[in-house]
Amino acid sequence: MRLLMAVHNAYTDTSSGAARSMRTIVEWLNASGHECRVLCTARFDARSPDSLEEHLSSLGIQPQMAQTPRRLIRSGSAGRPVWWFELNGVPVTMVLTRHNDWRSPDRDETEQLVNLCRHVLREFGPHVLLSYGPHGAVQEMMRLARRHGARTVFSVRNYGYEDRRWFAHADSVLACSPYLARYYQTKVGVECEGIPSPIRWEDVLASEESRTFVTFVNPSLEKGAALFARLADMLGSRRPDIPVLVVQSAADASSLNSIPGIDFSRYPQIMAAPPVPRPADFFELTRILLVPSVFQEPFGRVAAEALINGIPPIVSDRGALPETVAEAGIVLPLPEWLTSTSVQIPDESEVQPWFDAVCALWDDEQAYAARSSLCRDVARRLYAEEPLRQRYLEYFQCVASR
Repeated sequence: MRLLMAVHNAYTDTSSGAARSMRTIVEWLNASGHECRVLCTARFDARSPDSLEEHLSSLGIQPQMAQTPRRLIRSGSAGRPVWWFELNGVPVTMVLTRHNDWRSPDRDETEQLVNLCRHVLREFGPHVLLSYGPHGAVQEMMRLARRHGARTVFSVRNYGYEDRRWFAHADSVLACSPYLARYYQTKVGVECEGIPSPIRWEDVLASEESRTFVTFVNPSLEKGAALFARLADMLGSRRPDIPVLVVQSAADASSLNSIPGIDFSRYPQIMAAPPVPRPADFFELTRILLVPSVFQEPFGRVAAEALINGIPPIVSDRGALPETVAEAGIVLPLPEWLTSTSVQIPDESEVQPWFDAVCALWDDEQAYAARSSLCRDVARRLYAEEPLRQRYLEYFQCVASR
């Protein structure tokens, strides 16, 4: 089977869970003997790196300038530079986009990407085209792929595709979790395959020697920053022996000040960490993970990664999180009024169950060890690489054979 992944995103984006998942799928297929290629842009989901060359160099990549035939560039336009490189055996063609807002795309850049896709479809002849994202170029590339005889897979990794027109050129729809597949089947009426996001265990497995923090990742309102602010204040004042770590996101590395309403400077045991390229970098410091998301999580990747490390996650009951952690996680309710637009901080009484759960795990070594062992068992059952790899292989082989 020959597969082309054509996207209006940076294939090398390490800060995006969606990009990491899609890259893992392509690498799994390529390593299994299927010929894979990637056509992408330099658009990063959160914040573009200060230097694209340094970003690629950190991945061991030395790109080469690719020659783009003039017929593939809009008349009167100089065209954007195009780089070529290989990453883990997969050839990648990257258009160095300048305009990254999918809501108001640059016409010349979009046409250049689509024309490059047309060229690759003719030259490579893929059996399957895989894509994701809301940019208009994605829809056009899927339409072209079908005209060239390829089957198309549109992968949904989040909400926002509730209009059936998003799936007009998709032969198959792949969701990042069974929960999200059920959502689109119910909401839109499209047949959708839900397979848990693939996780490369070597990227998330961390040493256990320095696990001393209760960790909260991505201090944003939708990820539960308001609830965390109250919980951190309660821990800071009542349990100064429990250190707390906030891992900032690539989109907002402005420190703890981005969390409203609490003066964290009073608590020296509450610390902030900058964004990190590998989840293992903060999991090696984490004893308990907090995932108080207030929006309906489509999967909850960081909670699954915690299970792999034997780190008990305490998660909200929103979206796919209960399904993601299964019986290994501690699932707690949130106040019904608490949403991704709420800036009000919950009362202590509303956060008390979260405080009690953290203290119980922290204080009872035997209970912690039992929960940690259960986390590893569930991770092997749900997220072991080989069974998931086989599921993805069978899925794409089935799509290609239709």
